[in-house]
Amino acid sequence: MRNRGFTLVELVIVILLLAIIAIFSFQFVGFGSQMFVSGAERVRVLDQSRFVIERLTRELRNSVPNSARVTPKNIGNNTATQCLEFVPTRVAGTYYDAPFRNNQPNTLTFVSLANWSVIEVTDRLYIYATRTNHVYANNSNRYEQVNAQTTRSGNVTELTLASSNARYGQRSPRQRLYIGRTPVSYCVEGQNIYRYANYGWSQQQPTPANGRFAGVTGTLMGNGLANLVNNAPAFQVDETTLLQNNIVHLFLQFNSIDNEQLFFSQEVHIPNAP
Repeated sequence: MRNRGFTLVELVIVILLLAIIAIFSFQFVGFGSQMFVSGAERVRVLDQSRFVIERLTRELRNSVPNSARVTPKNIGNNTATQCLEFVPTRVAGTYYDAPFRNNQPNTLTFVSLANWSVIEVTDRLYIYATRTNHVYANNSNRYEQVNAQTTRSGNVTELTLASSNARYGQRSPRQRLYIGRTPVSYCVEGQNIYRYANYGWSQQQPTPANGRFAGVTGTLMGNGLANLVNNAPAFQVDETTLLQNNIVHLFLQFNSIDNEQLFFSQEVHIPNAP
């Protein structure tokens, strides 16, 4: 009986066919892996951008009226920054017997049903602050401060102001009093966005470029931004008018690792009115 086997030509053809199948199989697996990595990166960028937008929107909506201000974008050597600053509201309510005349005592009655515990000496008590300089200026007569940390006393709390000559310059039509904590800033620095807090009050808007955040480390909120690279401002503030309250425009561009861009454009209406 004759032994039968494969010829050399048949073996070479089989090896070539197996090689071709293997190449296409690896390409298919590699393409699938690339699609998975790209999809995971899109989800990461989307989750990060949503977190930044949601956190910033919530803080802005709870800010003191007319406290939002922005720096113009500064594009240059290592100084590509733009900052949005605002004053978070600790608590809001109604005031009675606030000092507006020289013969009034430096006290007022604060009424609020909100859940709050203490008012710090660094807080500012605003009555009818209708412009940004009313909020931040050193000589503004639209805010005062308490003389000592004050604990809530039910819904009606008596507050003693720090200055014995404390006088407010204007009454609120609805007798609204806003108590603001020290400011917060969100800064786009190159491809990162940071949140700065607990750096105190400043008449001039602070930015990382002018060293006003010295000693305070910003919290990284997101990365991969392309705003300043594309010469697009991230923040814009529309001032209060007779027909609308403060509006803050947020426009953030995020880049993924494969240079795919994700755009967020949102208007934040600040409902609080002085």
